[in-house]
Amino acid sequence: MRLKDVDLAEHSTILIAVSDRVLAESLQFSLELEGFDVKVCHEHSLLSAMAGAGAAGCLVLDYDVFARMANFKNERRFAGFDFPVVLMVNHKTARVVATAEQAGVSQVVETPLLGGVLLDAIRAALDVPLNPTRHLN
Repeated sequence: MRLKDVDLAEHSTILIAVSDRVLAESLQFSLELEGFDVKVCHEHSLLSAMAGAGAAGCLVLDYDVFARMANFKNERRFAGFDFPVVLMVNHKTARVVATAEQAGVSQVVETPLLGGVLLDAIRAALDVPLNPTRHLN
């Protein structure tokens, strides 16, 4: 089990919006082990959940939810929030990254989520350095 990174997580809420319930619960479990306050959100209530969570947090969503929410033509869906967004995609192409950036996404990670790639993306989105004392028991 990983030690909780209290300095990073004590004021950070992670909102998870993914189309697969089992994946959402798995991500919630993993991130709670890291010490985060994690909330799984339905995509229809996501924007209000982001507004209610305050500035200390991060949104993790998959491409299916992102594609249903984002209007790629003119709207920067997530840019109006001081809430970084981490997008999980199957294939991280230049087009996907450009579309994500246009919508206000902070980080794009490719699945499968090997090692600590998601946690590293969350850290980068929150602009928090890796804790060198964190290790596995």
